[in-house]
Amino acid sequence: MQNDKLVIKVTESDTCHDVNDLFIYLRNFNDNYRQSADLSNLEESDIVEYLIMLQTKRNIKNTTYNKVLTHLNTYFKFLFKFKLSSALPTISLQGLERPQKELADIYGWQEDLSSYLTSSNLSNYTKMVLLLLAHFYTITEIVTPGFYQILNRLDWSKSEQRFITTFLQEERPKQQMQQCSDLFLKARLDLSEPRLSIAGLHKILKKDQKYCQLPLSPRRLRQAAIEAYLNEHQEKTDGQLCAILRLDQPSLNYYRSLSVKNL
Repeated sequence: MQNDKLVIKVTESDTCHDVNDLFIYLRNFNDNYRQSADLSNLEESDIVEYLIMLQTKRNIKNTTYNKVLTHLNTYFKFLFKFKLSSALPTISLQGLERPQKELADIYGWQEDLSSYLTSSNLSNYTKMVLLLLAHFYTITEIVTPGFYQILNRLDWSKSEQRFITTFLQEERPKQQMQQCSDLFLKARLDLSEPRLSIAGLHKILKKDQKYCQLPLSPRRLRQAAIEAYLNEHQEKTDGQLCAILRLDQPSLNYYRSLSVKNL
């Protein structure tokens, strides 16, 4: 019981510290808050701005980032519960699941995409996954029925289009066998369920891992591709970025907070 009380006391102290630090920052550097100190006017972007400062100016670790976000979320939920504020500016923000250094190792991997697409060791399915991840599609999207129609887009590079043409030519017999036009199909006849599941696609990636220096983790590769794009296209508006990356505004803010680490 004594240890539990100590933990609660430390948590309360840390929460108070982080909340106080947030408002010190807002009073000194946030124009919106200085003009109106009404807590209900705080927006997600104000909190993201503070968190980005912690990463870029104070170089906090991901574990510290997550603790601060948890403390702030607890604080704003408390205010909202007792009707002291009508705002929940942290509700959509997510913690950093992976250490940033893991992404730093693969940052910019898509610049070498053409060499992966011409590799004689990697399977066509792994190459197609890499191509689609480099264009910010999720692993869930690419196994969705009808997704193959995305190949009709007109902005592929020459090397990408060459690979797509080869892929479709080599995949056609399997598509005819399964009577299905989708991109990722089972090797054995299964007319009722011809498509590979996400788990089935991961098995192929795992099998090809020994032939590729990249970690064939779709989530990590897509995240690294998004971060690189954000860093290299800072002139674009939020609306343009959301359309290109197919993200909503909270997700864009989240990835932007990550991307500054690789500037």
